[in-house]
Amino acid sequence: MRESAANRYKVFQIPMEWMLDNGIVNQIKLASVKLAMKYMKRVSAELEMVGGGGPEEEELVVQGVRFAFRVHQFAGGFDVETMKAFEELRDKARPSHVQCQSQQQQQKLVSFDTMLRRNPVANSAPETNSRE
Repeated sequence: MRESAANRYKVFQIPMEWMLDNGIVNQIKLASVKLAMKYMKRVSAELEMVGGGGPEEEELVVQGVRFAFRVHQFAGGFDVETMKAFEELRDKARPSHVQCQSQQQQQKLVSFDTMLRRNPVANSAPETNSRE
């Protein structure tokens, strides 16, 4: 810990002795990595149960990845087990994301088709002069 930070902590009467013990900091980082692993496994299990691939599932994946990234930055990386949980989540998120995109494209096509049926002038192609 920097001396300037330590002085500021003392001025504001912030307990800092625990920060000098590297063992506690490492335990906090390890516990954070384990929490991230459990959270990603939970998100993965939720994706299996819900299926569908809708916007709610996509938001759940985004939250899981966001949390995992923050923990990764804080802890300085993942252990092997947590990395496997992340890869499992990634693999489950890909089909969900593709399915969600496919549903959105299908909805756009249906909307476009409905629009064309309601407005027959819009779907008629302009006449071309083939005699030229």
